[in-house]
Amino acid sequence: MQVIFAFQGGPEEYARDVAHRKVGRPDACPICDEPGCMRAHGFYSRSVSAPGRIRLLLIWIRRFLCRACHLTTSMLPDFAQPYRLVATDTVDKYFSDARDSADVIVWAEHLARYQKRLEERIPETKAALETAYNIGELPLESTDLWLVVCRNFDGARRFTARLAGELGMTVFGIYDCHRPADKFQKHTGNQLARGRDPP
Repeated sequence: MQVIFAFQGGPEEYARDVAHRKVGRPDACPICDEPGCMRAHGFYSRSVSAPGRIRLLLIWIRRFLCRACHLTTSMLPDFAQPYRLVATDTVDKYFSDARDSADVIVWAEHLARYQKRLEERIPETKAALETAYNIGELPLESTDLWLVVCRNFDGARRFTARLAGELGMTVFGIYDCHRPADKFQKHTGNQLARGRDPP
C-alpha cells in the first residue's frame, strides 16, 4: 500500500532535513484498518526531480508493517508523483502553461509523455471524478482537465493524494499499491488497465 502525505517543502528540503526519519506512523493500518498496529519497517530509495537540478535527487521513503495483516505501507511525500520521476510541482507548472520555467524545460520530454498518458486516460479519469466527487462535466482536453481538477482540490499535490487515497488511481495510471486486495470499490463499470509504465 502507498499513502501520499502532505509535506511542506520540496525534495531538496526533504533530503536535506532527513525528513524520511521523521515521518509518523499511521494511526491505523490503511489496508485492514486495525488501529495501533503499525511498526517501522525500514526505507526504500527512489528518485525525483528537484527545481534547479538537471539530475535526479535520491530520496528515502519510510515504510511501516502492520502487525495484524502483515502487509507494508509506504509513505510518499506529496511532492513526488507515484511512479513518475518528475516532481508534482513541475508537472503542475507544465499543465498550467508555465513551460518557460527552468525545471519544465529540463524535463519537457518526460512531461510530454505524461501529457500523452493523461490524454489516453481521460475517459476513465473523467468518469471516476464526475461520479465520485459529483463534479459537473469535465473538459476533454488534458490541460483544461488538469487545471479544473486542481482548482477543485486546492492544488496538484492535494489532488494527487486524494485521488490515490480515495479512488486508488492517479491521472497517469492505476497501480496495485493504491488498490490492495480489493480495498477500494471499482469506480466505473469497466475494468481499467493497471500496471507500471515508464517514468
